[in-house]
Amino acid sequence: MPFPRTSLSSFLSSAKNALNVAIKNGEKVTFVVGNESADLDSICSAVVLAYLRTYSPRNRTKALYIPLSNLPRADLGLRPELNPVLERAKLRVGDLISLDDLREGLKAEDTKWILVDHNALQGELGKVYGERVRGCIDHHDEEGKVPNKELCEAEGEMRIIEKSGSWGEEDTRSWDAELAYLALGPILIDTNNLQSKDKTRESDIDAVHFLESLIEKAPKISETPWNRDQYFSLITTAKEDIGQMSLRDILRKDYKQWNERGMNLGISSVVRDITFLLSKVGSNEKFLKVLGEWGGEKKLDICAVMTTSHKDGVFKRELLVWALGEKGVECLKRFKRDGGEKLGVEGLGGGATGSE
Repeated sequence: MPFPRTSLSSFLSSAKNALNVAIKNGEKVTFVVGNESADLDSICSAVVLAYLRTYSPRNRTKALYIPLSNLPRADLGLRPELNPVLERAKLRVGDLISLDDLREGLKAEDTKWILVDHNALQGELGKVYGERVRGCIDHHDEEGKVPNKELCEAEGEMRIIEKSGSWGEEDTRSWDAELAYLALGPILIDTNNLQSKDKTRESDIDAVHFLESLIEKAPKISETPWNRDQYFSLITTAKEDIGQMSLRDILRKDYKQWNERGMNLGISSVVRDITFLLSKVGSNEKFLKVLGEWGGEKKLDICAVMTTSHKDGVFKRELLVWALGEKGVECLKRFKRDGGEKLGVEGLGGGATGSE
Protein backbone atom coordinates (compact mmCIF):
# COMPACT_ATOMS: atom_id res chain seq x y z
CA MET A 1 0.00 0.00 0.00
CA PRO A 2 1.34 3.48 -0.89
CA PHE A 3 1.42 6.35 1.58
CA PRO A 4 -1.94 8.05 2.26
CA ARG A 5 -1.95 11.12 0.07
CA THR A 6 -1.73 14.61 1.58
CA SER A 7 -1.16 18.24 0.58
CA LEU A 8 2.11 19.56 -0.81
CA SER A 9 2.91 21.46 2.39
CA SER A 10 2.34 18.38 4.55
CA PHE A 11 4.42 16.30 2.15
CA LEU A 12 7.39 18.68 2.39
CA SER A 13 7.11 18.75 6.17
CA SER A 14 7.14 14.94 6.26
CA ALA A 15 10.08 14.82 3.85
CA LYS A 16 12.10 17.24 5.98
CA ASN A 17 11.38 15.21 9.12
CA ALA A 18 12.27 11.97 7.34
CA LEU A 19 15.60 13.44 6.24
CA ASN A 20 16.45 14.53 9.79
CA VAL A 21 15.61 11.05 11.12
CA ALA A 22 17.66 9.38 8.37
CA ILE A 23 20.70 11.52 9.16
CA LYS A 24 20.36 10.85 12.89
CA ASN A 25 19.80 7.09 12.63
CA GLY A 26 21.84 6.25 9.54
CA GLU A 27 18.78 5.21 7.53
CA LYS A 28 18.57 5.01 3.74
CA VAL A 29 17.02 7.89 1.82
CA THR A 30 16.11 8.69 -1.80
CA PHE A 31 16.54 12.23 -3.15
CA VAL A 32 15.11 13.99 -6.19
CA VAL A 33 17.29 16.97 -7.12
CA GLY A 34 17.48 19.57 -9.89
CA ASN A 35 20.58 21.10 -11.46
CA GLU A 36 23.07 23.54 -9.94
CA SER A 37 21.40 26.63 -11.36
CA ALA A 38 18.41 25.81 -9.13
CA ASP A 39 16.06 27.76 -11.38
CA LEU A 40 12.26 27.62 -11.30
CA ASP A 41 12.20 24.51 -13.49
CA SER A 42 14.67 22.54 -11.37
CA ILE A 43 13.13 23.43 -8.01
CA CYS A 44 9.51 22.84 -9.01
CA SER A 45 10.26 19.69 -11.02
CA ALA A 46 12.05 18.11 -8.07
CA VAL A 47 9.09 18.73 -5.75
CA VAL A 48 6.53 17.52 -8.30
CA LEU A 49 8.41 14.34 -9.18
CA ALA A 50 9.17 13.49 -5.54
CA TYR A 51 5.51 13.99 -4.63
CA LEU A 52 4.26 11.81 -7.47
CA ARG A 53 6.76 9.04 -6.78
CA THR A 54 5.90 9.05 -3.07
CA TYR A 55 2.13 8.85 -3.48
CA SER A 56 1.95 6.84 -6.70
CA PRO A 57 0.02 3.55 -6.45
CA ARG A 58 3.15 1.99 -7.99
CA ASN A 59 5.25 2.92 -4.94
CA ARG A 60 5.07 -0.51 -3.31
CA THR A 61 8.35 -0.02 -1.41
CA LYS A 62 6.87 2.83 0.63
CA ALA A 63 9.92 4.96 -0.17
CA LEU A 64 9.47 8.63 0.68
CA TYR A 65 11.21 10.64 -2.03
CA ILE A 66 12.85 13.81 -0.71
CA PRO A 67 12.93 16.83 -3.08
CA LEU A 68 16.16 18.78 -2.63
CA SER A 69 16.57 22.34 -3.90
CA ASN A 70 20.17 22.47 -5.14
CA LEU A 71 21.24 25.68 -3.38
CA PRO A 72 21.79 27.10 0.11
CA ARG A 73 18.67 28.35 1.89
CA ALA A 74 19.90 31.97 1.80
CA ASP A 75 20.00 31.86 -2.01
CA LEU A 76 16.29 31.06 -2.27
CA GLY A 77 15.81 34.80 -1.82
CA LEU A 78 17.43 35.25 -5.24
CA ARG A 79 14.49 33.45 -6.87
CA PRO A 80 11.61 36.00 -6.74
CA GLU A 81 9.83 34.07 -9.50
CA LEU A 82 9.25 31.28 -6.98
CA ASN A 83 6.91 33.43 -4.91
CA PRO A 84 3.83 33.58 -7.18
CA VAL A 85 4.16 29.87 -7.98
CA LEU A 86 4.55 28.76 -4.37
CA GLU A 87 1.71 31.03 -3.29
CA ARG A 88 -0.69 29.36 -5.74
CA ALA A 89 0.51 25.94 -4.54
CA LYS A 90 -0.13 27.04 -0.92
CA LEU A 91 3.56 26.78 -0.07
CA ARG A 92 6.18 29.08 1.42
CA VAL A 93 9.85 29.36 0.55
CA GLY A 94 10.63 28.03 4.03
CA ASP A 95 8.83 24.78 3.19
CA LEU A 96 11.47 23.86 0.62
CA ILE A 97 14.35 21.53 1.50
CA SER A 98 17.74 23.07 0.68
CA LEU A 99 21.41 22.10 0.83
CA ASP A 100 21.47 23.45 4.39
CA ASP A 101 19.26 20.51 5.38
CA LEU A 102 21.77 18.05 3.92
CA ARG A 103 24.10 18.00 6.89
CA GLU A 104 27.24 15.97 7.43
CA GLY A 105 26.68 12.44 8.64
CA LEU A 106 24.67 11.19 5.67
CA LYS A 107 26.79 8.45 4.12
CA ALA A 108 26.82 8.18 0.33
CA GLU A 109 26.02 4.46 0.47
CA ASP A 110 22.80 5.25 2.35
CA THR A 111 21.49 7.42 -0.48
CA LYS A 112 19.92 7.09 -3.92
CA TRP A 113 19.52 10.03 -6.27
CA ILE A 114 17.11 10.81 -9.10
CA LEU A 115 18.02 13.83 -11.24
CA VAL A 116 15.61 16.24 -12.91
CA ASP A 117 16.57 18.89 -15.48
CA HIS A 118 20.11 17.46 -15.81
CA ASN A 119 21.73 14.10 -16.38
CA ALA A 120 24.88 14.22 -14.25
CA LEU A 121 25.31 15.28 -10.62
CA GLN A 122 27.75 18.22 -10.58
CA GLY A 123 29.72 20.21 -8.00
CA GLU A 124 30.14 19.12 -4.40
CA LEU A 125 27.09 16.85 -4.57
CA GLY A 126 28.63 15.10 -7.56
CA LYS A 127 31.93 14.53 -5.76
CA VAL A 128 30.23 12.87 -2.80
CA TYR A 129 27.11 11.26 -4.28
CA GLY A 130 27.79 11.04 -8.03
CA GLU A 131 28.06 7.25 -7.99
CA ARG A 132 24.69 6.95 -6.25
CA VAL A 133 22.58 8.30 -9.14
CA ARG A 134 19.84 5.83 -10.04
CA GLY A 135 17.78 7.71 -12.59
CA CYS A 136 17.18 10.97 -14.42
CA ILE A 137 14.42 12.80 -16.23
CA ASP A 138 15.74 15.48 -18.54
CA HIS A 139 14.97 17.17 -21.85
CA HIS A 140 18.57 16.70 -23.04
CA ASP A 141 19.90 13.47 -24.49
CA GLU A 142 21.02 11.11 -21.76
CA GLU A 143 24.61 10.87 -23.18
CA GLY A 144 25.29 7.62 -21.36
CA LYS A 145 25.86 9.36 -18.04
CA VAL A 146 23.31 7.24 -16.20
CA PRO A 147 24.32 3.77 -17.43
CA ASN A 148 22.38 0.67 -16.37
CA LYS A 149 20.11 2.71 -14.16
CA GLU A 150 16.50 3.77 -14.30
CA LEU A 151 16.07 6.33 -17.10
CA CYS A 152 12.91 8.36 -17.63
CA GLU A 153 12.16 9.19 -21.28
CA ALA A 154 12.98 12.78 -22.25
CA GLU A 155 9.46 13.81 -23.20
CA GLY A 156 9.10 16.76 -20.82
CA GLU A 157 9.55 16.77 -17.06
CA MET A 158 5.90 17.36 -16.26
CA ARG A 159 4.51 14.70 -18.59
CA ILE A 160 4.80 12.18 -15.75
CA ILE A 161 1.82 13.88 -14.11
CA GLU A 162 -0.44 12.89 -16.97
CA LYS A 163 0.87 9.33 -16.86
CA SER A 164 0.14 9.09 -13.15
CA GLY A 165 -3.17 10.88 -13.48
CA SER A 166 -5.28 12.60 -10.86
CA TRP A 167 -6.40 10.58 -7.87
CA GLY A 168 -9.83 12.03 -8.59
CA GLU A 169 -11.44 11.91 -5.15
CA GLU A 170 -13.46 14.98 -4.20
CA ASP A 171 -11.32 15.93 -1.20
CA THR A 172 -8.09 15.68 -3.22
CA ARG A 173 -9.05 18.03 -6.04
CA SER A 174 -7.58 21.03 -4.25
CA TRP A 175 -4.32 19.08 -3.88
CA ASP A 176 -4.43 18.32 -7.60
CA ALA A 177 -4.70 22.06 -8.27
CA GLU A 178 -1.77 22.85 -5.97
CA LEU A 179 0.35 20.35 -7.85
CA ALA A 180 -0.85 21.72 -11.19
CA TYR A 181 0.12 25.30 -10.31
CA LEU A 182 3.58 24.11 -9.27
CA ALA A 183 4.03 22.17 -12.52
CA LEU A 184 2.57 24.84 -14.80
CA GLY A 185 4.92 27.65 -13.76
CA PRO A 186 8.12 26.21 -15.28
CA ILE A 187 6.35 25.01 -18.45
CA LEU A 188 4.89 28.45 -19.14
CA ILE A 189 8.20 30.22 -18.47
CA ASP A 190 10.31 27.77 -20.50
CA THR A 191 7.94 27.91 -23.50
CA ASN A 192 7.13 31.64 -23.22
CA ASN A 193 3.50 30.82 -22.46
CA LEU A 194 3.49 28.19 -25.25
CA GLN A 195 4.40 30.92 -27.79
CA SER A 196 8.00 29.85 -28.46
CA LYS A 197 8.12 27.78 -31.65
CA ASP A 198 11.61 26.51 -30.82
CA LYS A 199 10.86 25.36 -27.26
CA THR A 200 7.20 24.34 -27.32
CA ARG A 201 6.49 20.69 -28.06
CA GLU A 202 3.23 18.84 -28.43
CA SER A 203 3.81 17.23 -25.05
CA ASP A 204 4.07 20.69 -23.45
CA ILE A 205 0.72 21.73 -24.91
CA ASP A 206 -0.90 18.46 -23.80
CA ALA A 207 0.56 18.81 -20.30
CA VAL A 208 -0.68 22.40 -19.94
CA HIS A 209 -4.19 21.42 -21.01
CA PHE A 210 -4.20 18.51 -18.56
CA LEU A 211 -2.91 20.64 -15.68
CA GLU A 212 -5.41 23.38 -16.43
CA SER A 213 -8.19 20.82 -16.24
CA LEU A 214 -7.06 19.96 -12.70
CA ILE A 215 -7.23 23.63 -11.71
CA GLU A 216 -10.67 24.04 -13.24
CA LYS A 217 -12.01 20.97 -11.40
CA ALA A 218 -10.77 22.19 -8.02
CA PRO A 219 -13.09 23.86 -5.51
CA LYS A 220 -13.20 27.59 -6.26
CA ILE A 221 -11.41 29.65 -3.61
CA SER A 222 -12.06 33.01 -5.29
CA GLU A 223 -14.38 34.63 -7.81
CA THR A 224 -11.52 35.07 -10.27
CA PRO A 225 -11.49 32.30 -12.90
CA TRP A 226 -8.29 30.61 -14.01
CA ASN A 227 -6.32 32.80 -16.44
CA ARG A 228 -3.14 31.38 -17.95
CA ASP A 229 -1.91 34.71 -19.34
CA GLN A 230 -2.30 36.36 -15.96
CA TYR A 231 -0.39 33.57 -14.20
CA PHE A 232 2.42 33.77 -16.77
CA SER A 233 2.59 37.55 -16.38
CA LEU A 234 2.84 37.30 -12.58
CA ILE A 235 5.79 34.89 -12.81
CA THR A 236 7.55 36.84 -15.57
CA THR A 237 7.24 40.14 -13.70
CA ALA A 238 8.66 38.55 -10.55
CA LYS A 239 11.51 36.89 -12.49
CA GLU A 240 12.60 40.19 -14.04
CA ASP A 241 12.47 42.05 -10.73
CA ILE A 242 16.23 42.07 -10.12
CA GLY A 243 16.70 45.82 -9.77
CA GLN A 244 17.44 45.63 -6.04
CA MET A 245 20.03 42.86 -6.38
CA SER A 246 23.76 43.52 -6.42
CA LEU A 247 25.69 42.63 -9.56
CA ARG A 248 27.29 39.70 -7.76
CA ASP A 249 23.89 38.34 -6.73
CA ILE A 250 22.64 38.69 -10.30
CA LEU A 251 25.65 36.73 -11.59
CA ARG A 252 25.05 33.88 -9.14
CA LYS A 253 21.25 33.85 -9.40
CA ASP A 254 21.06 31.54 -12.43
CA TYR A 255 24.55 30.06 -12.74
CA LYS A 256 25.92 26.83 -14.20
CA GLN A 257 29.48 25.50 -14.14
CA TRP A 258 31.20 22.55 -15.76
CA ASN A 259 34.61 21.28 -16.86
CA GLU A 260 35.45 20.90 -20.54
CA ARG A 261 38.83 19.52 -21.70
CA GLY A 262 40.49 20.52 -18.47
CA MET A 263 39.03 24.03 -18.34
CA ASN A 264 36.49 25.30 -15.83
CA LEU A 265 33.64 27.10 -17.58
CA GLY A 266 30.84 29.06 -15.94
CA ILE A 267 27.85 30.91 -17.35
CA SER A 268 25.39 33.28 -15.68
CA SER A 269 21.98 33.68 -17.32
CA VAL A 270 20.43 37.11 -16.78
CA VAL A 271 16.95 38.41 -17.69
CA ARG A 272 18.16 41.98 -18.39
CA ASP A 273 20.65 43.27 -20.97
CA ILE A 274 24.33 44.16 -20.62
CA THR A 275 23.51 47.87 -20.47
CA PHE A 276 21.45 47.23 -17.33
CA LEU A 277 24.31 45.27 -15.76
CA LEU A 278 26.77 48.07 -16.48
CA SER A 279 24.38 50.55 -14.87
CA LYS A 280 24.52 48.55 -11.64
CA VAL A 281 28.18 49.52 -11.14
CA GLY A 282 28.63 52.58 -13.34
CA SER A 283 31.46 51.63 -15.70
CA ASN A 284 32.95 48.85 -17.81
CA GLU A 285 35.98 48.68 -15.52
CA LYS A 286 33.91 48.14 -12.38
CA PHE A 287 31.75 45.59 -14.17
CA LEU A 288 34.78 43.57 -15.26
CA LYS A 289 36.25 43.84 -11.77
CA VAL A 290 33.13 42.23 -10.26
CA LEU A 291 33.00 39.66 -13.05
CA GLY A 292 36.67 38.82 -12.55
CA GLU A 293 36.21 38.45 -8.80
CA TRP A 294 33.25 36.13 -9.39
CA GLY A 295 35.24 34.07 -11.88
CA GLY A 296 38.16 33.89 -9.45
CA GLU A 297 35.87 32.80 -6.63
CA LYS A 298 34.56 29.96 -8.81
CA LYS A 299 38.09 29.15 -10.11
CA LEU A 300 37.04 29.66 -13.73
CA ASP A 301 39.14 29.73 -16.87
CA ILE A 302 36.27 31.24 -18.87
CA CYS A 303 33.40 33.23 -17.40
CA ALA A 304 30.33 33.99 -19.54
CA VAL A 305 27.19 36.07 -19.13
CA MET A 306 24.18 35.35 -21.36
CA THR A 307 21.38 37.91 -21.33
CA THR A 308 17.83 37.98 -22.64
CA SER A 309 15.68 41.09 -22.92
CA HIS A 310 12.62 42.42 -24.75
CA LYS A 311 13.33 46.05 -25.61
CA ASP A 312 10.37 47.67 -27.40
CA GLY A 313 8.83 44.23 -27.70
CA VAL A 314 11.80 42.82 -29.66
CA PHE A 315 13.58 39.78 -28.22
CA LYS A 316 17.32 40.27 -27.81
CA ARG A 317 20.05 37.92 -26.63
CA GLU A 318 23.65 38.85 -25.77
CA LEU A 319 26.66 36.74 -24.82
CA LEU A 320 29.67 38.19 -23.02
CA VAL A 321 32.70 35.91 -22.63
CA TRP A 322 35.66 36.78 -20.38
CA ALA A 323 38.88 34.81 -19.98
CA LEU A 324 40.78 34.40 -16.74
CA GLY A 325 44.23 32.87 -16.93
CA GLU A 326 46.41 31.67 -19.77
CA LYS A 327 44.29 28.69 -20.84
CA GLY A 328 41.16 30.79 -21.04
CA VAL A 329 42.87 33.56 -23.00
CA GLU A 330 44.28 31.13 -25.57
CA CYS A 331 40.87 29.50 -25.97
CA LEU A 332 39.10 32.81 -26.59
CA LYS A 333 41.78 33.90 -29.05
CA ARG A 334 41.00 30.78 -31.10
CA PHE A 335 37.29 31.43 -30.71
CA LYS A 336 37.71 34.99 -31.99
CA ARG A 337 39.95 33.89 -34.86
CA ASP A 338 37.71 31.04 -36.03
CA GLY A 339 34.25 32.50 -35.46
CA GLY A 340 34.57 36.14 -34.46
CA GLU A 341 33.59 37.62 -37.82
CA LYS A 342 30.70 35.22 -38.37
CA LEU A 343 29.30 35.80 -34.88
CA GLY A 344 29.90 39.56 -34.86
CA VAL A 345 32.21 39.50 -31.85
CA GLU A 346 32.86 42.95 -30.37
CA GLY A 347 34.70 44.35 -27.39
CA LEU A 348 32.63 45.36 -24.39
CA GLY A 349 30.93 48.62 -25.27
CA GLY A 350 30.89 47.89 -29.01
CA GLY A 351 34.55 48.54 -29.80
CA ALA A 352 37.24 46.21 -31.03
CA THR A 353 38.13 43.33 -28.75
CA GLY A 354 41.24 44.63 -27.10
CA SER A 355 41.49 42.06 -24.32
CA GLU A 356 39.95 38.75 -23.48
